[in-house]
Amino acid sequence: MKTWVNSLYNYSMPDNISAQYKKSWLINTTIARELACYSPGDKLPTIQELTERLQSSRGIVQKALSELQRKGGIDLEKRGKMGTFIGELDRKALFREGGLEYITATMPSPLTFELIALASGICETMNTCPVPFNFAFIQSAGLRALALSRSIADFAVTSLNSAKKLCVKYPNLSIMVALDKCIYSQPYMLFSNKKGNISSGDRIAADPGAIDQYHLTKELCKGKKIVIIERPYLTCRAMFLAGDIDYMVYRHEQKVRGENFKVTPIENGDDPGYIIPALLISKNNYNIANILKPYLCPDTINEGQTAVMNKSREPIIY
Repeated sequence: MKTWVNSLYNYSMPDNISAQYKKSWLINTTIARELACYSPGDKLPTIQELTERLQSSRGIVQKALSELQRKGGIDLEKRGKMGTFIGELDRKALFREGGLEYITATMPSPLTFELIALASGICETMNTCPVPFNFAFIQSAGLRALALSRSIADFAVTSLNSAKKLCVKYPNLSIMVALDKCIYSQPYMLFSNKKGNISSGDRIAADPGAIDQYHLTKELCKGKKIVIIERPYLTCRAMFLAGDIDYMVYRHEQKVRGENFKVTPIENGDDPGYIIPALLISKNNYNIANILKPYLCPDTINEGQTAVMNKSREPIIY
């Protein structure tokens, strides 16, 4: 609760607003996000339960529920000793009152067939969300995690291995779901401008923000005096084709045209953790996993990706 308070105050509230108003606004927002996961007929927690959970007063909690009713988010039915139940519910209004006027995700630029199809599958399943959805395309997994950590995005798409490493680096992030039936990319391979094995003095480029590529490059160069040139992921390809580096670790499906180089598998390059996508969320984004769960259906995402890859459906990306 404390982190959620800090996150909302930092990103959403003017400094000149009174502490009491901030508290009321926070409780309104929090309850709206909780109720967005309910359905008509569900029993509402008691005022006492909400008061204890939200560390607030009965008056502020009751006022928040009244305000949500006034704005059309919910209609409550009191059934005597049985308690209070949800009569009608407007999720769009509850999303809005919960500070979720739209949902934003971030993933790498869809420059491969797999990523185009994956983005399409996610867009298709998010069509059922009551508020608009859009992507912010960021190539670097590290920058995607930073955007998520700073509440710029609501969820991020990375490989499963990248997601695990980023959760260690950013303790406020967590894996919402691994899409184990979907494809993030084809395996990593070693692209070589030279004959023979990597040896001391050779040059290889890698992007520290491309978590998987950088890790595999470091492993490949372990124990050897290799010059690792740190450049953005897409720049690595340009440097390789220009002959400015001798080697690079790169996704196999991404276009690297030419006849004077060879491509070979590398150890662990086909590890499922590099191939399976995962959805990352921020723990500071209160209740976001429960809010998104009904819309981010793994089976629907897989069906959409498969249909695009089979060319039985046109890509849908926005």
